[in-house]
Amino acid sequence: MQNIDNSQENTKADALLIQLSANPYFDMLSSYSIGQLGLYYLAEYADRFGYIAKVKYYNSFDEVSNLLPEIIEKTSCRILGFYVDSENIWALRNLIPILHQRCPNTIITLGGPQVTGDPFGTMQLISNVTCGVIGEGEVPFLKLLQLKSFSDDDLSTINGLIYNNSAGKLIVTTPQKQNLHIDEYGYPKREKYCLDPDRITFSQLITGRGCMGRCAFCYEGGKEHTNLRVRDINSCLEEIDYLVETYGVKYINIVDDTFILNRKRTEEFCNRMTDKYQGQIKWYCEARADILSKNIDILPLLKQAGLVKIQLGGESGCQEILDAYKKGVTIEQLEFVTQKIVEAGIPYVYANFIIGGAFETESTFDRTLSFAKKLMHIAPGHVEVSSSVFTPTPGSPMYNNPDEYGLKIIDKRCIRGASCSFVFAETEHLNQYKIWQLRNKFNNEIEREYSLLLENISYEQLRSIFYLSTKFSIDTPWSNLLKSKAHYRNYFEPLVRGGFYSFSEISIDDISSAIPLRTTHLSSDGVAFYRIKRSGEYVKNNNLENALITLSAGKLTFQDIFNMIKSNPAFTTEGVNILDECLSIYKDFEREFSVIWKKI
Repeated sequence: MQNIDNSQENTKADALLIQLSANPYFDMLSSYSIGQLGLYYLAEYADRFGYIAKVKYYNSFDEVSNLLPEIIEKTSCRILGFYVDSENIWALRNLIPILHQRCPNTIITLGGPQVTGDPFGTMQLISNVTCGVIGEGEVPFLKLLQLKSFSDDDLSTINGLIYNNSAGKLIVTTPQKQNLHIDEYGYPKREKYCLDPDRITFSQLITGRGCMGRCAFCYEGGKEHTNLRVRDINSCLEEIDYLVETYGVKYINIVDDTFILNRKRTEEFCNRMTDKYQGQIKWYCEARADILSKNIDILPLLKQAGLVKIQLGGESGCQEILDAYKKGVTIEQLEFVTQKIVEAGIPYVYANFIIGGAFETESTFDRTLSFAKKLMHIAPGHVEVSSSVFTPTPGSPMYNNPDEYGLKIIDKRCIRGASCSFVFAETEHLNQYKIWQLRNKFNNEIEREYSLLLENISYEQLRSIFYLSTKFSIDTPWSNLLKSKAHYRNYFEPLVRGGFYSFSEISIDDISSAIPLRTTHLSSDGVAFYRIKRSGEYVKNNNLENALITLSAGKLTFQDIFNMIKSNPAFTTEGVNILDECLSIYKDFEREFSVIWKKI
């Protein structure tokens, strides 16, 4: 892994591109924040034409109004660009007028999903902005860098802009023509532009832009024409090599809206990944259940190439609501594909369900909850389920025409909470309070279902869960729950880290010199010791179990322990093979995850 330069803030720059996180709690819970790749694509494209753009990250705990002017002065940047989404728009609404006052000669521009989905609303909400970019930003951003002045006449020549003219009127220029050849943009060399190498992590990969889906809750579903544009596989693999070599990345998130669409391309990607990394670089992607249901035989290839998690758009457990969403998938396809993914040995399937969306009633909610649980029962330990409250996304059909979906939007700008985590719309049958109650019920029951299913997780999947968490930092609700249980954690983490073994992995020739170590502290009621079973139940040891578990403290070999046992008359019974009895008990301890073994 290369050393990343941390002293770029004093370099000169033509533009600063700002990623502002509006959720401080995320930053408190995580050591790293995910770099917003779109900004790095802008910087990479500008660099090709001789312009220097740097990317700076802040969160809402930072004193941005004081810190940012200092960097503007150090870099002498001319243009300031902000990524805008439905969350940080409110922080920017307060921040940008202050920046304009302190740095009056700096041109301030906006871009991102909020500008593209709601250009007029965004520009009306945030004052002191020169312009906003609608759609992909590479070309408009370059043209802004090339301008010598920012007069009405100059701005009007750039396609894909919204700007305030000198008369105070918002003007939208000619829409951009979609670039069908996105390989022309290259991929961003993150370390060249990042001003926060110690705060930002890069594990995301974009292999294509656009989506063939028509989902009514999504901005992409509101487009008249959607062209899926994909990168050349050579370029994608080159970027993966770059991420591995530069950042030591072991787990890659492919963030395309849908990765597995073109079978030939998918097969080429998988074969190349297998040849290069033999499955040692793990990755995640999103897929459509309808496409996968027709290409089930490709799943082993995906597994071999390192795929460890597939997201399927669950959305609802009711076919009529899926149809209203224009998902183009069936309940049967979701269930079938989930089963086949697990059978192929891919560790995780993820499905999210929308609460309070189109035509939702208590009855449809109950069906969705039941279906989510059904998916979890198909493969305990494999299927991850979550929920979100319907959020009116600017530019989506459900945002533009809520009546057609049985919705009343009560908070169009989502000012009362974070996207997908508060109630912004009501249905004909459910008011905002009932929707919130149902969302809490969903989460509580799904959390309970995770706990109930722990005992049903196969040994192989348990080991896989801890392996992916320990070696690749891939965590899910399953791994988080299991790691909170001492006997699971203390049994499996040493096994996957290496150097320790399960009882079944110790050969009969090696057992004598192997050292057993119990995985949890014992409990006592003052009369006897108790050990914890896989179910979490504390069970009283009989005399021989008690002797074995107490002596399995990681200090004595099995031979040492057995010699002590067989020399004690309390454990010798005529006609009983004491060695077989001890080995049988250790086999029980293995099933309970009570003892691990160290070879000498």
